[in-house]
Amino acid sequence: MDDNGVECDEDYLVARLMGLLTEETRKISFITGSGVSLGAIPGVDGIVDKMRTIPRLVQDKMLLERQLKGLSGGQKYQKAAATLKRIRGQDAVNLAIRLAVLDACTGLRQEQRTVLAEQGGRKALQAAEFDTGLWKLTPAVEHLGLLLRAMPAHRRGPVITTNFDPLLEIAVRKAGGRANVQYLDFDGRVQHTEDEDAVNIVHVHGYWREGDTLHTLDQLTAERPELTDSLRSALRDHAVVVVGYSGWEDAFSRSLLERVRAKDHLGIDLIWCSYKKLAAAVEEAPLLLELQKAPRWTFYEGIDAHRTFPKLFAGYSTAVQSPPGWTRIDRDLLDNLAAEEHTSEEIESFFDGREPGWRDALDARIPRLSVVGKLTGDMHRCLNGTIDKRVVAAVGPMGEGKSIALRQAAVDLVRRRDDITVLWREHRTPLEVRTVLSVPERPGHHILLVTDQGADFINELRQLMAACEEEGRRDIRVLLTAQSREWRSLGGFRHLAHYTKAVSSFGLEDRDCEALVQAWEGLGVLGELAKTPQDERVGALLSLSRANYGRQDSSLVGAMLQLRYGPLLREHVRNLLDRLADHPAVETTSLVQCFLMIALLHVAYNFENEKCSPLSLRVLGRVVGLEDDYLVEEAVAAPLGREAAVSEAEHGLWIRHRSIAEAALFISGERNPGELAELIRKLVTAAVELSKETSEFPDDLYAAAYLCRGLSHRDNRHLKLENEAVAAARAAVAAAPRRLSFRTALMMTLRVTGRRDQALDVGQETCRELESMSDRESDVTFIQEWGTLAGQDGKYSLNALLDAVAVHRSRDPQHIISGLLKMGLALTELHRSTGEAVFLDALRAAVGLLAGKVNPGESSRRYDKYLDNHKTYLAAAGCTPLMGTDSWAALQAAVDRLLPAAPSAMAPLLTKGSLSVLPPLELR
Repeated sequence: MDDNGVECDEDYLVARLMGLLTEETRKISFITGSGVSLGAIPGVDGIVDKMRTIPRLVQDKMLLERQLKGLSGGQKYQKAAATLKRIRGQDAVNLAIRLAVLDACTGLRQEQRTVLAEQGGRKALQAAEFDTGLWKLTPAVEHLGLLLRAMPAHRRGPVITTNFDPLLEIAVRKAGGRANVQYLDFDGRVQHTEDEDAVNIVHVHGYWREGDTLHTLDQLTAERPELTDSLRSALRDHAVVVVGYSGWEDAFSRSLLERVRAKDHLGIDLIWCSYKKLAAAVEEAPLLLELQKAPRWTFYEGIDAHRTFPKLFAGYSTAVQSPPGWTRIDRDLLDNLAAEEHTSEEIESFFDGREPGWRDALDARIPRLSVVGKLTGDMHRCLNGTIDKRVVAAVGPMGEGKSIALRQAAVDLVRRRDDITVLWREHRTPLEVRTVLSVPERPGHHILLVTDQGADFINELRQLMAACEEEGRRDIRVLLTAQSREWRSLGGFRHLAHYTKAVSSFGLEDRDCEALVQAWEGLGVLGELAKTPQDERVGALLSLSRANYGRQDSSLVGAMLQLRYGPLLREHVRNLLDRLADHPAVETTSLVQCFLMIALLHVAYNFENEKCSPLSLRVLGRVVGLEDDYLVEEAVAAPLGREAAVSEAEHGLWIRHRSIAEAALFISGERNPGELAELIRKLVTAAVELSKETSEFPDDLYAAAYLCRGLSHRDNRHLKLENEAVAAARAAVAAAPRRLSFRTALMMTLRVTGRRDQALDVGQETCRELESMSDRESDVTFIQEWGTLAGQDGKYSLNALLDAVAVHRSRDPQHIISGLLKMGLALTELHRSTGEAVFLDALRAAVGLLAGKVNPGESSRRYDKYLDNHKTYLAAAGCTPLMGTDSWAALQAAVDRLLPAAPSAMAPLLTKGSLSVLPPLELR
């Protein structure tokens, strides 16, 4: 009974759907029509009104009105569309639909919506669609989106809709999910996406911003054999729920009817929800008379979708205890997944570095490493109260098997305990405290949250733990993985120590190596390791993994690749690049080029530099022309992940191993010289442009904008990327000519790549323009780099003077220390070449001033070496460091000795031709 006391079937329908959702295992597919969008999108009369606004000439308006006279409902709508098409063409009909759809975009003013509909291109319309906060959703659409997001992916069939609007996609995204959009503007097949987690939404009458939309009788009734045929497999053995769709006589409805009738599809259950009584619905859609003859057709009347779907979602959320974006991992789910085919080729791709999935975690052919036992053991102790901790954190370097260990541990916990509900956080789902606490507490039962990329949620976990204590919730536990660098730098060890048992030993043990080698032997994927005697294979894996552990890249993935491919690794990467070349381009950028850009940031990554970062989705998106991270993930990260090429970690995209990245860059240089330089220019420019828009320079933008530093680092010299490093530096300067730090980076890059003359030219030009630079706080770094460059070029007088300027201008004690150390290099050479005592005394002064300020082990090895060399030189000269108040005077005397010969390029750094070496008083 509805709110007005009228009999309806809502309770029966909710009971039926709840049973399907919670007690059965078949897939559920939804078919939706305009009824679910009504209230946000205009109805038939409203769309006709939009069509009326398109013709501008009076005689054209009269033509349209003449055809509509005396008509109503669907007839009026079809006649309006057909007439408008004859008067203005299909584009005019499409425009009317855009105008109607944008009525739901209430975050924009009416005039903005009109301009967007009439003048907005594909990207502008797409950008509006993906800004989910702009849109008004009906209760039916909003809660259907939440339901689809909350349902396990293996239970979701396709959502098929006759609507043109994107409200369902928006609802899915607002719920934290991904929507895979298909539209058929004539005939076509319902496709199966390879992204298991995405919600497949198929628009069978067209889509509001792509292709054409179908309205007229001849369009809607035309034969669609591909659609008819593809529904055979798309809906096989599904429960199909029709809601908000009247079922009028069109090609899609006939296709659906054929599928219900077909003898080989007797397993289909068709659940038809109608706002109207059955008699009225049949009068509007005679097709329903035919459907009544089907054995598995049930009609529910009096259904208000805007009331029913909120009620259904609330009941489902309570029943499964799974918030949106969290998948409940139970034994039924694991049994169903274990029953699916898992080929040896798929397992081999895992050993090649593919990110693991649940089928990998369930397959006994993939061994459980010893860390899995540590994780499950600690979690059992947490659950049993043996240790007073609420979080078990697997913390280790990237690529050491944390992700597969996490899934395997979750599987083992589900299999062994009846007192836990395991909730797996799906990718891109936030960890919201209130959402987690909304899961009801059950006596004697625990809720276990399991998440990869745990370093992203340190603050949220702190808040969750505090809220649990405040509200007396002792039932919530967390099992997570995190990269050790991020976990440490973001405060995981510090802020969560009270709650956390960390498992941080991820090196391979003897038994791990034995299990891995046995697995490779059993699958026949030993590769080059087969050439090693059988009794030496385990030792080879153990030695290699231990030698690599703790370095920048994974010892596990690296050891697997090196042992199994050896000298053939480059050929393996060639084959990978060839496969990627067969994928469709992303806008105008090939998937190979996307892979190479990720590889460039990977090899530039320096484990010791906290500003380093892999390539982020937003920078890559700016390069390829996709503004939403979701789109980049779908178009780039997902296919690269399936090819075992890339993984998405806490802060960006990584090649599965550095050796693969290096091989790919080498092959690119062979196949297409100049390709990398062009990609670098695009990457750097994109990062600089984004930094201008945000007025910030977070790590991902910094890493790409200063890519030259990573490419020219001494660890990468074997890659011979000197030209590419210079291209990166010049691209940054071109994108932001007034940024001093980019000029400094260009000088450094030119210097370390052997282009000192060019670097000196940049230094002199920049000094002349110093007053116009935007980041004057970078003065000291620029001056010190210029001084280093001058010293390496044998210009020791300029070297000493520039370091003196740097010391004088420094506001940071560390800059003063580095300036004095570097100045000491120049003073040593000046004394060695001239024998003048003024330079020796100045060196004595520099060493004396540094006494007690450069502590071995705390400063860099290079600075330690500088100071040791200075002391050695003084000892050889029979001198001791100069201490006390005379030290600065001795340094100033050396500066005054050099100043008359100072080059004119230094003039902007001098004050009326003079130069003081003294730093600010508080730093002396």
